[in-house]
Amino acid sequence: MTAQSQTNTQREDARNSVIETATQMFHAQGIRNVTMDDIAHKLSMSKRTLYQLFTDKEDLLLACVIKHEGDVRTHLAAIISQSANVLDFLLIIFKAKMKEFDEIVPSFFADLTKYPRIKEHIARNKQQQEDEAVSFLERGIKQGLFREGVNFHIITRLLLSTMEVCIQNGLADQYSQGEIFLNTILPYIRGCATLKGVEMIDQFLAENNAL
Repeated sequence: MTAQSQTNTQREDARNSVIETATQMFHAQGIRNVTMDDIAHKLSMSKRTLYQLFTDKEDLLLACVIKHEGDVRTHLAAIISQSANVLDFLLIIFKAKMKEFDEIVPSFFADLTKYPRIKEHIARNKQQQEDEAVSFLERGIKQGLFREGVNFHIITRLLLSTMEVCIQNGLADQYSQGEIFLNTILPYIRGCATLKGVEMIDQFLAENNAL
């Protein structure tokens, strides 16, 4: 390995370490409550070194968001390969998301919308994510789990809008993310399901003592 390659590797390792630590802190404390000083102190790193890796807090936050999205895609791909059908996959994801939501402070999601580059990144990827979600959900119709005629473009947009409203109107400060999720996302999906799909969802709820 050349000296330049070694330097690049060390820099990439340092960036990944900062991203991992910053993500944990942002999730646990909220974005507003974590400063670049806090992150540098947590890593026993000088502020100068931190700012050599990331130009500012928004640059670091964007890197955290992109890394998390990549990790989620990898995780989803692994679960899909082991799932019997669309609904089986969704219920596994629901359970994981409920746990994740309860480990992230509500202010994290609200704070994300206050950073222009983050908002731009989310908006830029929104249509692709919607198309992928719709394509996936429509498989459930062929598997006899979702009703014919359901327009999943409408459902997907409504679900995303519902979560945004819950964050913006203060519901996320009154109730846990998991409770909000169970009372918004799951009823929508249940309403799209066939009797076979409803049975699977109700069994999932009973096993997880939900609703």
